[in-house]
Amino acid sequence: MTHMLIVTTVVVLVYGLAAAAVLAVYRAADDAAGTRAMLAVRRMARRRAEQQPRRSGDEQLALAEAAVARRVVAGRLDPAAYQRTMAAIAAQDAVTRPLSTPEPPR
Repeated sequence: MTHMLIVTTVVVLVYGLAAAAVLAVYRAADDAAGTRAMLAVRRMARRRAEQQPRRSGDEQLALAEAAVARRVVAGRLDPAAYQRTMAAIAAQDAVTRPLSTPEPPR
């Protein structure tokens, strides 16, 4: 009985370690493919930006806001990161276009 327990334990450990190694290899391959894809997207975006005329600050902020909204709707951005990003966009907008209010009546 003890012999059977030892053999079973060794088999489970060996298969468990093999499964962990296989998962590590697949994850590393996925991470490398993801990194290559991310770099390719960055290169394409850079080329596209070089080919397009320069946009005004308002257009750039509007495009950034739209991109962030798309990412949160697609589930690629958590709500906290969305709020931080939108706060940064609003802060930049406040710098470029400060809010003016009318003088209060006297």
